Amino acid sequence: MDVGWVSAVVALVGAAVAAASVVVTVLEGRRTRRNTEFSVHRDLWWQRWTWVVERALSRDPVDHDVAALMTYALATRSWVTRDDEWVLTELEKAERRRLRRRGTAKEDERDDHG
Repeated sequence: MDVGWVSAVVALVGAAVAAASVVVTVLEGRRTRRNTEFSVHRDLWWQRWTWVVERALSRDPVDHDVAALMTYALATRSWVTRDDEWVLTELEKAERRRLRRRGTAKEDERDDHG
């Protein structure tokens, strides 16, 4: 084989490897950016979730309404996981139980006073 051909093949293979490296680097950079963006959103989501929990545990009924509204808003985000959905479901069950107890207590008050 001629030295010229060998040099050409080596140069061609080198160029193909360099092009493949650029493609892999770009793809990896995009994946890393998406993961970082997801993590940032997730962190902010949990900060907001903590705020909601504080309101939900408050003794003020207005705070409970605010927490319910914000819970719905947070549950509609694209980064919500199955675990998050489970937490939301359990919160909804607890809220329904609380409302039933509160409704029963109000009915008892009406019976006592009415």
